[in-house]
Amino acid sequence: MGFSYRKSFKAGPLRVTASKSGISYSAGAKGVRVTKRANGRVQTTISAPGTGLRYTTTSAGRRQGVGAEATAVNVTATPAARYERKEQRPGRWYFAVVLLSAGLFSAIPFAHAAARLDRRDLQLRAGIYAASAAVLGVLVSITPEDAQGNPVGTAGHVLSTIFSILALAQMAAACFQLVPLRREVYGLQTGLPHPADSAAVDPAVAALLAARVRRDEARVLAQSDPVLANDLRIGRPDLLSQYDDGGLVDLNSAPGHVIATACSIEQSEAERIVEARQELGSFSSLDEVFVFAQIEQGAAARIRDYALLLPR
Repeated sequence: MGFSYRKSFKAGPLRVTASKSGISYSAGAKGVRVTKRANGRVQTTISAPGTGLRYTTTSAGRRQGVGAEATAVNVTATPAARYERKEQRPGRWYFAVVLLSAGLFSAIPFAHAAARLDRRDLQLRAGIYAASAAVLGVLVSITPEDAQGNPVGTAGHVLSTIFSILALAQMAAACFQLVPLRREVYGLQTGLPHPADSAAVDPAVAALLAARVRRDEARVLAQSDPVLANDLRIGRPDLLSQYDDGGLVDLNSAPGHVIATACSIEQSEAERIVEARQELGSFSSLDEVFVFAQIEQGAAARIRDYALLLPR
């Protein structure tokens, strides 16, 4: 038998273990625990006490998988395929932060998105997730535990169960909201059809699909460089422009009759959008447009296809 050593120290919800292999850290309650092992692996375990349900993720396994996949791509894939695979990866750290922290750091990706997109609603979401994480931290700190970190008594089990349920709910809600947000922040496209062969489709359909693709390209340009978008008069079909934006209309600057024509909605609906814009100063999201202008679902779908929101 070889020499071995193991000693644990506990400070509130944090446990530090020193052994011959190195130092590991662990934090959480009975239902949720995040552990960084001495070999560098980070393991998150979430369970519902008394039900037998358990969910575990390990960071090392995912890194190995990505490495193996990248090796295969480098050897067998063409340069175009490697570029396409690389372009699909930006923003995946959003989900890693949420899952590896058991939802406690969910505010971080929303704060990053708010900084990139300059949107007040995302700043509010980041604040809500930060407040929720603070509540979870309080639950951990007041949960009575024994020397092994297990909840003690009825109060301990109730508090650890509440913590587990809230942590799971926060993780699920954050990941669900981050799916479309990641595409918006990193400009990832959703595979819109492009009429590459006009003989295969009706010419009218091909023209509409091509305009839709141009609208998406113009949105990406406007998001990355709003000043250039203003100079090109993107979203202002009432002004003379040599740039084809596919028929976009800027709801933060276009007159009511232009919005009505571009989005194929009633003039009264377009006027409500203008009135709401004057009241708010500008729109930061389409959800604000639909709520404050009281837009019905059918009109909202048409507006979403043609609308653009340039900062003012």
